[in-house]
Amino acid sequence: MRPEAAWAYHRGMNRLALALVLLSGLVAACNPTCPPDFHPIALPEFMVGLSQTPPTVVPIAQQLGVRYTRPTLAWRDLESTVVPLGLTVDYVRAHPELVTQFIAEHDWSSFDDEIGGMLAGGLTPVPIVGHGYVGTLPTYNGVPADPDHLGRDEYLARQYLVTRATVERYDADGDLDAPGSPHIRYWQTENELNEAFLTALWGWRTPSFTDAFGSAWQDWSYVSQILSTLRLAVKDADPTALTTLNFHTDISDALNQFLLQPTWLESIESWRLQMDFLGMDAYPNYYESTPVKGSVVGDRIVQIQGQSCGMPIVVMETGYPTGPSVEGFDETQQVDYIQTAFDGAAGAGASGFFLFGTQTSEQSTVDITPEDLANLALVADAYDTGNIGELLDFLVFNLDYIQTHFVYVLQAVEPYWGLVRADGTHKPSWDTYQAIAQSAH
Repeated sequence: MRPEAAWAYHRGMNRLALALVLLSGLVAACNPTCPPDFHPIALPEFMVGLSQTPPTVVPIAQQLGVRYTRPTLAWRDLESTVVPLGLTVDYVRAHPELVTQFIAEHDWSSFDDEIGGMLAGGLTPVPIVGHGYVGTLPTYNGVPADPDHLGRDEYLARQYLVTRATVERYDADGDLDAPGSPHIRYWQTENELNEAFLTALWGWRTPSFTDAFGSAWQDWSYVSQILSTLRLAVKDADPTALTTLNFHTDISDALNQFLLQPTWLESIESWRLQMDFLGMDAYPNYYESTPVKGSVVGDRIVQIQGQSCGMPIVVMETGYPTGPSVEGFDETQQVDYIQTAFDGAAGAGASGFFLFGTQTSEQSTVDITPEDLANLALVADAYDTGNIGELLDFLVFNLDYIQTHFVYVLQAVEPYWGLVRADGTHKPSWDTYQAIAQSAH
């Protein structure tokens, strides 16, 4: 199906058909009530952290006074390329010697150095495992080894194997451990997985853009298998470990329903028992600089509590960029956002707060035109209100512009999250977050 036809098809989906899909259970969440014998865990302290971990993160975290970091332990850093081996999760589980062999045959120095440096600096890592973005997967036949290219069963089996081996290396049980036998107790399984399809349309997963239609990322049942497989891998390696997932919460219900995907609250209801504590992301100012919407974070914590079964809720990512200036972002508004977001989260009963914003380049690689700014406003309105009719017209008739230019405009904020400028000097938000870290302890 041509891209234009694909979008026309989805645009023409009537409300009755959507309602039938929802009622069929293909999209609707399961677990409508909390199990009567469910007992949520308690975290030992309020977790204040940094969820962006450049090489400078350890001294920055120490100076700020935060205790937690969230590094990504990417499969690609252990294997640059892979080929299918005909594996299944059941086969790997039945042959634990494959885990031992995997650990013995791979170079763990990048993981060991990163984790070891954090531990030596007095920090507690909450690593991401099973990450399925373009930049974290090895390649197969020159393309990322995503489920569609590698094979769905093979992908699950390989992610299980890599994740179990990684956790085994850091479970401090005296067997196959990293030097110093560090014990990592907290693990994030995948990243913003509830919006896997949308992040594929966005270009961060493959197949990307319109090729994402019909992919594994659009298949909610399969994506759910990914999450349960990763949790199984962690628990098989270390039954005492605790897992979380950072639920993406910025997409309007209407847009998710149009794409035949659960809303973010429905996804929490469906997946909450696949983790020990709930994580969430919020970037309400990603597409617009004003008004500063830090209070949204606390509002979403309150919404999540209705689906949490009493589980701890941790803000695993949030932030406000200081540029590009042409979009109206600045350092003063970053201060306002961080303080308001933290106050709202803590006041709503969150159990932790991780800021996405350590040290970034402060340089944009795309020229943003007045036309781009108008289109950003259109996207912001669609995401905030769920009014997607105008957005669909824009997508259908501007595919080349979107894929060759506008996608980079949409991501132009990415180099500006930091509390620390590229030259090492501190933004005003440094003092804000330092005070937050001190008050939380």
